[in-house]
Amino acid sequence: MTKRKQPIYEEMRSLAPYFLTIGGIYMAVMIVLFFALGFDYSLPLGGLYGIVISALNFLVLGKTAQKALRKPEKSANTYMSGMYCVRYLGLFALLTLGALAPFISLIASVIPLFFPRIAIMIRAFARKED
Repeated sequence: MTKRKQPIYEEMRSLAPYFLTIGGIYMAVMIVLFFALGFDYSLPLGGLYGIVISALNFLVLGKTAQKALRKPEKSANTYMSGMYCVRYLGLFALLTLGALAPFISLIASVIPLFFPRIAIMIRAFARKED
């Protein structure tokens, strides 16, 4: 199976318009706050950092689930549990790095972590209406 035909890439392509719309609105709000709060550049940088982390986290989750589907049930459970821990440790490390950087707002970088879930819900409502 070619890489472009794998289910994770098809899922990412179907969620991309929703994720990008939510991310664009969020970045517009961050830019407004940038000017409103006296040129606090940590907000748009934190927002952008969070959006990138969120997209990467979702991609790694999908690749992990796809790889687990090729394994027997017991080893798939073990693999998913282990990768869950690794993924969240990586997420914690990236957020800690962002929190320690003086030019990244931690709150602005945490909010986009909810965007994939919001995009999935919006897509479900949009498909239900069709």
